[in-house]
Amino acid sequence: MDANIQPNFLNDDFTKPKMSYWGQFGILLGLVIVGAILTGIMQFAILLSMIKFKDLLSTMGNETQLMNLMSKPENFTKVVLMQALGTFIMMAIPAYFFVKIVNGKVESYIGFKTKINIVQVLLVIVIALVGLGLSGGLGEFTKVLPMSKSFRAMAERMEKTYETGVMMFVNMKTFGDYLFSMLMIAILPAVFEELLFRGALQNLFVKWFKQHHIAILFTAICFSLVHFSIMGFLSRMMLGMVLGYVYYYSKSIWLNMLMHFINNGIAVTAMYFAIKSGEDATKTINETYPLWLGGVTLIIMIGLLMVYKKVCDKKNLSTNQFHHPINNF
Repeated sequence: MDANIQPNFLNDDFTKPKMSYWGQFGILLGLVIVGAILTGIMQFAILLSMIKFKDLLSTMGNETQLMNLMSKPENFTKVVLMQALGTFIMMAIPAYFFVKIVNGKVESYIGFKTKINIVQVLLVIVIALVGLGLSGGLGEFTKVLPMSKSFRAMAERMEKTYETGVMMFVNMKTFGDYLFSMLMIAILPAVFEELLFRGALQNLFVKWFKQHHIAILFTAICFSLVHFSIMGFLSRMMLGMVLGYVYYYSKSIWLNMLMHFINNGIAVTAMYFAIKSGEDATKTINETYPLWLGGVTLIIMIGLLMVYKKVCDKKNLSTNQFHHPINNF
């Protein structure tokens, strides 16, 4: 085997595609747009079953007021249905049909069939925990960035709307409520978002750009933008980049889903204990850490990703040699 070949590139296919990358991107974008339209129709129909049309019209331009109407106890089940179906239609279905159209082999393309080992799992758990400190540091860094008064006011309004939306799913009075919130905020986003952003979009960008660092960065920017949070943009972009490297080095979507779940699950757990203690759960959403801690965790994260890459390269190399014995000569 040529010693200059990076083991983590063994499974990459940089041959000329049957369909242009612009064409593939257009298909994925089109599927997402169709999914968004269908989601909008579905959610509007459910909204009309919860809120009178005249009351719904009165909330135009005031998302906080709309959220308050939706968060009434009698609407809880329908709100949950809106969230679950919306995420599934906008992310999971487009990802599936995109891969089906451009490749055909959904499970292998996305990384469901890639085998993983316990060392990779343990490293991903540690990476996820360290990522919390790095995310908190970037949150604090965002607060001190120079912004105009109008821009900061807009960012804070968007953040307030985001908080209100999250709190609709974390009214956790019992342990059963906690498990339900884990499903809605930790498990489903971990599955559906990873299918779209890493399984579909990042795979496309890596093959298109022929440079995985740029592909991971672009995917992370898209990942952060869809959360519509200016104050949390850098934190989510960082999370997207770490998830991108975790996926690129391992080729396994399972590890990404695990890390994404841990990240969201810890936040849900923190909110659950805050509510049980009679504290304001929204404080856990906006919790930040000192800038120095963000710098320290950044260095640790780089080191962890280097170790993770070596572990994945070793595993991928041994797997490749097992399936292709000629590489031993």
